[in-house]
Amino acid sequence: MRVGFIGLGGIGKPMATSIARAGFDLTVNDLREQPLKDLEQQGARVARSPREVALASDIILASLPSNEVSEEVALGADGVLAGASAGDIYIELSTISPDVVRRISRQAAERGVEVLDAPVSGGIAQRREGRLSVMVGGDAATLARARPVLEAIGERIFHVGETGAGATVKLVNNLLNAIGAVATMEALALGVKAGLSVDKMKEVISESSGASRAFDGTVASIGRSSEPPPGETANMGLRTIGKDIRLAVELAGDLGVPLSVGSSALQLYLAGFGHGWADKESWAIMELVERMSGVRVRPSDVGEDDDG
Repeated sequence: MRVGFIGLGGIGKPMATSIARAGFDLTVNDLREQPLKDLEQQGARVARSPREVALASDIILASLPSNEVSEEVALGADGVLAGASAGDIYIELSTISPDVVRRISRQAAERGVEVLDAPVSGGIAQRREGRLSVMVGGDAATLARARPVLEAIGERIFHVGETGAGATVKLVNNLLNAIGAVATMEALALGVKAGLSVDKMKEVISESSGASRAFDGTVASIGRSSEPPPGETANMGLRTIGKDIRLAVELAGDLGVPLSVGSSALQLYLAGFGHGWADKESWAIMELVERMSGVRVRPSDVGEDDDG
């Protein structure tokens, strides 16, 4: 099976590497030379455009940063659909608007190309080891054809509904995660200012009704630097999480669903953007909460972030 992969960023590159490791005939494309060279060393061929990837592939996957980039890669003059053939499958791994997924799917259908929206969830280890969760929207028969490729990147593959459902459930998931993280930061600030230690709150809350994965992850994260490792993009970057919350809030507006808590959480991420922290890890938001609360929650050896 010939597979193409477009977008070799912090999420895309480990996924493409897993596909190459699984033995698929792989063609890759990215705007940057270094990840292309790295994948070439893994046995992949390099294409200079999404169109070239599609010409060389039966199944094409894309992991991209925004609605606008996803539309250009799929629908542009030198995009995937310009090179794809009837019977090919295009898999949109990006976290984007469900409306964009459906627009791509409609135009693909005119060429006989099937589309799956299959955003993923998981940390750095899950990306590198091919153990992500994959949330798939689209036709069940198309998923069955694409499953061997998706199994190279994910150990849990969920068919969640029709086209756009994968994108929707990913936005709902990330909205909940972001709200939980912000709520945890505010609760920690309250507790510390009232005289409690973070360690004691963690001990009690982890075994009580306030426990959640978001709580555990946030408490663990705020003790680390918000700067990504040298040469790498942020794992849970403020730019990415902020974008996902914004898309969820926009979707809620389109559907007439009030998101009072989600909208409030978004404001903190936008404030982080205003401080020039978009490329930092998302837990840089803790410093904003500290400043507004007049209390230090993070350990003393975690430095202050610069105002951009």
